[in-house]
Amino acid sequence: MKIKLPLLLAAIAFLTMGAAAPVRLTPVKIADNVYLLQHSAGSGNSTVVITNDGVVVLDFAIDSADQTMAFIRKTTDKKVKYLITSHSAGDHATGSMHFREDKPIWIGTKNQIHDFQMQELKDFNERKNSNDPRFAAYKKGELGQPDIGIEAPTTIYLGGLTFQITPEGRGHSTGDLTVYIPQKRVMLMGDLLETEVHPGRGESGDIFFSNVKGWIEILDRIIARSLSVETYIPGHGPAHLGRGVKDLEEQKRYFVVMRDEVAKMIAAGKTLEQIEKEFKVPQEFSHYTRPERLRSFYKLFYNQLMETGY
Repeated sequence: MKIKLPLLLAAIAFLTMGAAAPVRLTPVKIADNVYLLQHSAGSGNSTVVITNDGVVVLDFAIDSADQTMAFIRKTTDKKVKYLITSHSAGDHATGSMHFREDKPIWIGTKNQIHDFQMQELKDFNERKNSNDPRFAAYKKGELGQPDIGIEAPTTIYLGGLTFQITPEGRGHSTGDLTVYIPQKRVMLMGDLLETEVHPGRGESGDIFFSNVKGWIEILDRIIARSLSVETYIPGHGPAHLGRGVKDLEEQKRYFVVMRDEVAKMIAAGKTLEQIEKEFKVPQEFSHYTRPERLRSFYKLFYNQLMETGY
Protein backbone atom coordinates (compact mmCIF):
# COMPACT_ATOMS: atom_id res chain seq x y z
CA MET A 1 0.00 0.00 0.00
CA LYS A 2 1.34 3.39 -0.98
CA ILE A 3 0.99 6.31 1.40
CA LYS A 4 0.94 9.72 -0.15
CA LEU A 5 3.73 12.00 1.08
CA PRO A 6 1.40 14.84 2.25
CA LEU A 7 -0.57 12.39 4.38
CA LEU A 8 2.63 10.95 5.83
CA LEU A 9 3.93 14.39 6.72
CA ALA A 10 0.62 15.33 8.29
CA ALA A 11 0.67 12.16 10.40
CA ILE A 12 4.20 12.88 11.59
CA ALA A 13 3.24 16.45 12.43
CA PHE A 14 0.25 15.24 14.44
CA LEU A 15 2.29 12.70 16.40
CA THR A 16 5.02 15.18 17.25
CA MET A 17 2.75 18.16 17.89
CA GLY A 18 3.44 19.68 21.28
CA ALA A 19 6.33 17.35 22.04
CA ALA A 20 8.60 19.08 24.50
CA ALA A 21 12.36 19.04 24.01
CA PRO A 22 14.27 17.55 26.96
CA VAL A 23 15.11 20.19 29.55
CA ARG A 24 18.75 20.58 30.48
CA LEU A 25 20.33 22.78 33.13
CA THR A 26 23.91 23.81 32.39
CA PRO A 27 26.02 24.68 35.46
CA VAL A 28 28.00 27.92 35.17
CA LYS A 29 30.40 28.90 37.94
CA ILE A 30 29.76 32.52 38.94
CA ALA A 31 32.07 32.65 41.96
CA ASP A 32 33.53 30.10 44.37
CA ASN A 33 30.65 27.80 45.34
CA VAL A 34 28.09 29.93 43.48
CA TYR A 35 26.56 28.30 40.41
CA LEU A 36 23.98 29.43 37.89
CA LEU A 37 22.09 26.49 36.41
CA GLN A 38 21.03 27.89 33.05
CA HIS A 39 17.87 26.50 31.46
CA SER A 40 18.42 25.10 27.97
CA ALA A 41 15.11 26.38 26.62
CA GLY A 42 15.48 29.88 28.00
CA SER A 43 13.03 29.22 30.81
CA GLY A 44 13.73 30.01 34.47
CA ASN A 45 17.28 29.66 35.77
CA SER A 46 18.19 28.23 39.16
CA THR A 47 21.06 29.38 41.38
CA VAL A 48 22.89 27.23 43.93
CA VAL A 49 25.09 28.65 46.71
CA ILE A 50 27.12 26.13 48.72
CA THR A 51 28.39 27.05 52.19
CA ASN A 52 30.19 25.15 54.95
CA ASP A 53 26.90 24.70 56.79
CA GLY A 54 24.49 24.00 53.96
CA VAL A 55 23.10 25.01 50.59
CA VAL A 56 20.83 27.86 49.49
CA VAL A 57 18.80 27.50 46.29
CA LEU A 58 17.17 30.40 44.47
CA ASP A 59 14.32 29.38 42.13
CA PHE A 60 13.33 25.88 41.10
CA ALA A 61 10.94 24.91 38.31
CA ILE A 62 9.09 21.62 38.38
CA ASP A 63 10.59 20.49 35.06
CA SER A 64 14.19 20.99 36.19
CA ALA A 65 14.41 21.06 40.00
CA ASP A 66 15.34 17.36 40.01
CA GLN A 67 18.45 18.32 38.02
CA THR A 68 19.21 21.09 40.50
CA MET A 69 19.03 18.60 43.35
CA ALA A 70 21.17 16.07 41.43
CA PHE A 71 23.80 18.77 40.88
CA ILE A 72 23.82 19.55 44.60
CA ARG A 73 24.20 15.88 45.57
CA LYS A 74 27.04 15.49 43.07
CA THR A 75 28.85 18.63 44.20
CA THR A 76 28.54 18.59 48.00
CA ASP A 77 27.47 16.45 50.94
CA LYS A 78 25.76 19.47 52.53
CA LYS A 79 21.99 19.59 52.80
CA VAL A 80 19.73 22.28 51.39
CA LYS A 81 18.98 24.66 54.25
CA TYR A 82 17.05 27.41 52.48
CA LEU A 83 14.91 27.77 49.39
CA ILE A 84 14.29 31.31 48.15
CA THR A 85 11.90 32.28 45.37
CA SER A 86 12.42 35.48 43.41
CA HIS A 87 8.69 35.43 42.54
CA SER A 88 5.84 32.96 42.32
CA ALA A 89 5.77 32.11 38.60
CA GLY A 90 5.62 28.46 37.63
CA ASP A 91 9.03 28.45 35.94
CA HIS A 92 10.64 29.61 39.20
CA ALA A 93 8.67 28.24 42.14
CA THR A 94 7.01 24.90 41.42
CA GLY A 95 9.76 22.37 42.17
CA SER A 96 9.98 22.48 45.97
CA MET A 97 9.00 18.79 46.29
CA HIS A 98 12.42 17.77 44.97
CA PHE A 99 14.10 19.25 48.07
CA ARG A 100 11.64 17.86 50.62
CA GLU A 101 14.07 15.24 51.96
CA ASP A 102 16.38 17.97 53.31
CA LYS A 103 13.53 19.87 55.02
CA PRO A 104 14.69 23.35 54.01
CA ILE A 105 13.08 26.62 55.07
CA TRP A 106 11.42 28.33 52.10
CA ILE A 107 11.54 32.15 52.02
CA GLY A 108 9.47 34.32 49.69
CA THR A 109 7.53 37.54 50.03
CA LYS A 110 4.11 37.95 51.59
CA ASN A 111 2.77 38.86 48.16
CA GLN A 112 4.15 35.61 46.76
CA ILE A 113 2.12 33.60 49.27
CA HIS A 114 -0.99 35.50 48.20
CA ASP A 115 -0.15 34.75 44.58
CA PHE A 116 0.28 31.04 45.27
CA GLN A 117 -3.13 30.88 46.90
CA MET A 118 -4.98 33.07 44.40
CA GLN A 119 -3.52 32.07 41.04
CA GLU A 120 -0.57 29.69 40.98
CA LEU A 121 -2.47 26.77 42.54
CA LYS A 122 -5.16 27.13 39.86
CA ASP A 123 -2.56 27.22 37.07
CA PHE A 124 -0.68 24.28 38.61
CA ASN A 125 -3.78 22.09 38.79
CA GLU A 126 -4.80 22.95 35.24
CA ARG A 127 -1.39 21.84 34.00
CA LYS A 128 -1.45 18.74 36.19
CA ASN A 129 -4.76 17.68 34.62
CA SER A 130 -3.65 18.58 31.09
CA ASN A 131 -2.62 16.06 28.44
CA ASP A 132 -0.19 18.55 26.94
CA PRO A 133 3.23 16.82 26.92
CA ARG A 134 4.89 20.11 27.89
CA PHE A 135 3.31 19.72 31.33
CA ALA A 136 4.21 16.07 31.91
CA ALA A 137 6.34 16.97 34.96
CA TYR A 138 3.22 18.27 36.73
CA LYS A 139 1.50 14.86 36.77
CA LYS A 140 3.25 13.66 39.93
CA GLY A 141 3.91 17.11 41.35
CA GLU A 142 2.61 18.96 44.36
CA LEU A 143 2.65 22.73 44.71
CA GLY A 144 4.11 24.07 47.92
CA GLN A 145 4.39 27.65 49.07
CA PRO A 146 6.89 29.66 51.14
CA ASP A 147 7.15 28.95 54.87
CA ILE A 148 8.01 32.59 55.48
CA GLY A 149 6.62 35.60 53.63
CA ILE A 150 8.75 38.68 54.26
CA GLU A 151 7.64 42.29 53.84
CA ALA A 152 10.88 44.05 54.80
CA PRO A 153 14.58 43.49 54.05
CA THR A 154 15.73 40.34 55.83
CA THR A 155 19.21 38.90 56.37
CA ILE A 156 20.14 35.28 56.91
CA TYR A 157 23.59 33.99 57.80
CA LEU A 158 24.84 30.59 56.76
CA GLY A 159 28.31 29.09 56.66
CA GLY A 160 30.08 32.44 56.86
CA LEU A 161 28.00 34.05 54.12
CA THR A 162 25.47 36.85 54.38
CA PHE A 163 22.28 36.71 52.31
CA GLN A 164 20.56 40.09 52.16
CA ILE A 165 17.02 39.44 50.91
CA THR A 166 15.09 42.50 49.75
CA PRO A 167 11.44 42.65 48.69
CA GLU A 168 11.65 45.04 45.75
CA GLY A 169 7.96 45.65 45.13
CA ARG A 170 5.97 45.30 41.94
CA GLY A 171 8.02 45.15 38.75
CA HIS A 172 8.06 41.87 36.88
CA SER A 173 5.53 40.47 39.36
CA THR A 174 3.70 41.60 42.49
CA GLY A 175 6.28 40.06 44.78
CA ASP A 176 9.79 40.37 43.31
CA LEU A 177 12.76 39.97 45.61
CA THR A 178 16.55 40.08 45.22
CA VAL A 179 19.36 38.41 47.15
CA TYR A 180 22.72 40.13 47.66
CA ILE A 181 25.70 38.09 48.86
CA PRO A 182 28.44 40.65 49.62
CA GLN A 183 31.21 38.12 50.26
CA LYS A 184 30.72 36.72 46.75
CA ARG A 185 30.01 40.08 45.09
CA VAL A 186 26.91 38.69 43.40
CA MET A 187 23.25 39.64 43.41
CA LEU A 188 20.48 37.24 42.45
CA MET A 189 17.91 39.21 40.46
CA GLY A 190 15.21 36.76 39.43
CA ASP A 191 13.21 38.04 36.47
CA LEU A 192 13.94 41.66 37.24
CA LEU A 193 16.96 40.93 35.02
CA GLU A 194 16.64 38.86 31.84
CA THR A 195 19.75 38.90 29.65
CA GLU A 196 19.81 38.56 25.86
CA VAL A 197 16.12 37.66 25.91
CA HIS A 198 12.91 39.62 25.47
CA PRO A 199 11.50 39.77 29.02
CA GLY A 200 8.45 37.83 30.07
CA ARG A 201 5.32 39.64 31.15
CA GLY A 202 4.72 38.61 34.74
CA GLU A 203 1.40 37.02 35.60
CA SER A 204 0.91 36.92 39.31
CA GLY A 205 -2.11 36.57 41.56
CA ASP A 206 -5.07 38.61 40.43
CA ILE A 207 -2.81 41.05 38.57
CA PHE A 208 -1.86 39.72 35.16
CA PHE A 209 0.63 42.31 34.02
CA SER A 210 4.08 43.40 34.99
CA ASN A 211 4.40 47.09 35.79
CA VAL A 212 6.99 48.70 33.52
CA LYS A 213 7.13 51.92 35.53
CA GLY A 214 7.69 49.94 38.73
CA TRP A 215 10.25 47.71 37.03
CA ILE A 216 12.30 50.72 35.89
CA GLU A 217 12.07 52.28 39.35
CA ILE A 218 13.31 49.05 40.97
CA LEU A 219 16.29 48.93 38.62
CA ASP A 220 17.02 52.60 39.40
CA ARG A 221 16.93 51.89 43.14
CA ILE A 222 19.27 48.93 42.87
CA ILE A 223 21.69 50.90 40.69
CA ALA A 224 21.60 53.76 43.22
CA ARG A 225 22.65 51.42 46.05
CA SER A 226 26.13 51.24 44.45
CA LEU A 227 26.65 47.75 45.79
CA SER A 228 29.94 45.95 45.30
CA VAL A 229 28.57 43.52 42.72
CA GLU A 230 30.64 41.96 39.96
CA THR A 231 27.85 39.83 38.51
CA TYR A 232 24.08 40.24 38.60
CA ILE A 233 22.54 36.80 38.09
CA PRO A 234 19.50 36.81 35.75
CA GLY A 235 16.26 34.87 36.00
CA HIS A 236 16.47 34.06 32.28
CA GLY A 237 19.43 34.05 29.94
CA PRO A 238 23.18 33.83 30.52
CA ALA A 239 25.14 35.48 33.30
CA HIS A 240 27.67 38.09 32.14
CA LEU A 241 30.57 37.54 34.51
CA GLY A 242 32.11 40.75 35.76
CA ARG A 243 29.78 43.04 33.77
CA GLY A 244 28.28 44.46 36.92
CA VAL A 245 25.79 47.29 36.78
CA LYS A 246 25.95 47.49 32.97
CA ASP A 247 23.47 44.61 32.82
CA LEU A 248 20.95 46.56 34.90
CA GLU A 249 21.49 49.66 32.78
CA GLU A 250 20.87 47.65 29.60
CA GLN A 251 17.69 46.14 31.06
CA LYS A 252 16.42 49.61 31.96
CA ARG A 253 17.35 50.96 28.52
CA TYR A 254 15.40 48.13 26.89
CA PHE A 255 12.21 49.18 28.65
CA VAL A 256 12.71 52.89 28.03
CA VAL A 257 13.51 52.48 24.32
CA MET A 258 10.73 49.96 23.64
CA ARG A 259 8.17 52.00 25.60
CA ASP A 260 9.11 55.20 23.79
CA GLU A 261 8.79 53.48 20.39
CA VAL A 262 5.29 52.29 21.29
CA ALA A 263 4.46 55.81 22.52
CA LYS A 264 5.50 57.26 19.14
CA MET A 265 3.21 54.81 17.35
CA ILE A 266 0.31 55.69 19.64
CA ALA A 267 0.93 59.39 18.96
CA ALA A 268 0.79 58.59 15.23
CA GLY A 269 -2.69 57.15 15.72
CA LYS A 270 -1.75 53.45 15.56
CA THR A 271 -4.03 50.90 17.19
CA LEU A 272 -2.71 48.04 19.31
CA GLU A 273 -3.31 45.63 16.41
CA GLN A 274 -1.30 47.87 14.08
CA ILE A 275 1.51 48.18 16.61
CA GLU A 276 1.70 44.39 16.96
CA LYS A 277 2.02 44.02 13.19
CA GLU A 278 4.26 46.99 12.39
CA PHE A 279 6.61 47.34 15.38
CA LYS A 280 10.26 46.88 14.45
CA VAL A 281 12.60 45.85 17.26
CA PRO A 282 15.48 48.35 17.52
CA GLN A 283 18.77 47.03 16.17
CA GLU A 284 20.45 47.01 19.59
CA PHE A 285 17.95 44.38 20.79
CA SER A 286 17.61 42.42 17.55
CA HIS A 287 19.78 39.56 18.83
CA TYR A 288 17.50 38.92 21.81
CA THR A 289 15.83 35.50 21.91
CA ARG A 290 12.19 34.59 22.76
CA PRO A 291 10.54 36.92 20.18
CA GLU A 292 7.22 35.17 20.87
CA ARG A 293 7.06 37.22 24.07
CA LEU A 294 6.96 40.54 22.23
CA ARG A 295 3.26 40.61 21.47
CA SER A 296 2.25 40.47 25.12
CA PHE A 297 4.71 43.23 25.94
CA TYR A 298 3.36 45.46 23.19
CA LYS A 299 -0.01 45.08 24.87
CA LEU A 300 1.50 45.85 28.27
CA PHE A 301 3.25 49.00 27.01
CA TYR A 302 0.13 50.08 25.13
CA ASN A 303 -2.24 49.63 28.07
CA GLN A 304 0.00 51.39 30.57
CA LEU A 305 0.72 54.27 28.20
CA MET A 306 -2.97 54.72 27.49
CA GLU A 307 -3.87 54.54 31.19
CA THR A 308 -1.05 56.54 32.77
CA GLY A 309 0.93 58.13 29.95
CA TYR A 310 4.09 56.41 31.22
